[in-house]
Amino acid sequence: MAKKSIKYRFNEETLSFEPIESKTKDKLKTFTLHSILGLVFGLIAFIIYSNFFDSPEAKRLKEQNMELQAQYEILLRQSQQIGMILKDLEQRDENMYRAILQAEPIPSELRQGNFERTNRYASLAQMNHNALVMMTTREVDRLSRRVYIQSKSYDELVELMRNNEERLLCMPSIQPVLNKDLKREASGYGWRIDPVYGTRKFHEGMDFSAPTGSDVYATGNGVVTYTGYQRGGYGNLIKIDHGFNYETYYAHLSQILVKRGQKVVRGEVIAKVGNTGKSVGPHLHYEVRLRSQPQNPVHYYFMDLSPEEYDDMLQILANTGKAMD
Repeated sequence: MAKKSIKYRFNEETLSFEPIESKTKDKLKTFTLHSILGLVFGLIAFIIYSNFFDSPEAKRLKEQNMELQAQYEILLRQSQQIGMILKDLEQRDENMYRAILQAEPIPSELRQGNFERTNRYASLAQMNHNALVMMTTREVDRLSRRVYIQSKSYDELVELMRNNEERLLCMPSIQPVLNKDLKREASGYGWRIDPVYGTRKFHEGMDFSAPTGSDVYATGNGVVTYTGYQRGGYGNLIKIDHGFNYETYYAHLSQILVKRGQKVVRGEVIAKVGNTGKSVGPHLHYEVRLRSQPQNPVHYYFMDLSPEEYDDMLQILANTGKAMD
């Protein structure tokens, strides 16, 4: 049987070694101190591990969260791209289709709606990345409303077209010069530089650069109300009244083939391209007027231009700053 070890201490008064008697109280103190130190160090180690090292479950959830964030960012970008396409459709609807059919424009606030004053997104505020989630959800809601309004607008326009067959026959809706005869579209509608005086002026029509003698076509059914020469301006000019508040002008002609009071139909040859009046080269100056107010003719070629040809024409006109008259 092992002997119990005895500890000694040196007594300086008696100059002798005396055995140390272990007391239960001292043992309890030592045990308590060691236990407290162990708990403190254990707590410190736990805090360090929790803050700097993820558990497998936490790591998996963090990865899923990052994937969801990436998916929301992609969805937001796609929604914004779709919004740009829809904006183009809305602009064509307002500036072309509704203008042509004389339908009332759709108010912007009706198309866009108001999603700022709703508590629809309150529940999303508790989610991670709530700003991104709310922004994406709001964008999708806006798109849904705009698509719905645009669809209803097309329904309305189709109904107007069905009930206005005569108007469609009379409405200016083709180019007055064939594509094969065009050298280029010299100038479009809007502010341009005058080729003679070099000053900035508002160009009320569209110039078609074509060889002298090229055919000029009536762009809709109507009655010729004017033929003649206007000195210093339009040169040889034809005006056609199409009814329904529409009128078209054909200027700088080399030859006039119709008479005042004559009825014409869309696609009928009425004149030849020329260089008369205030003009710096053979071309046709063409105007569309609604209620006597000049309109942008580029919106009135919907019967003979494909979407691609229409976009090409817009790009050419956007890059041209000078008129030919």
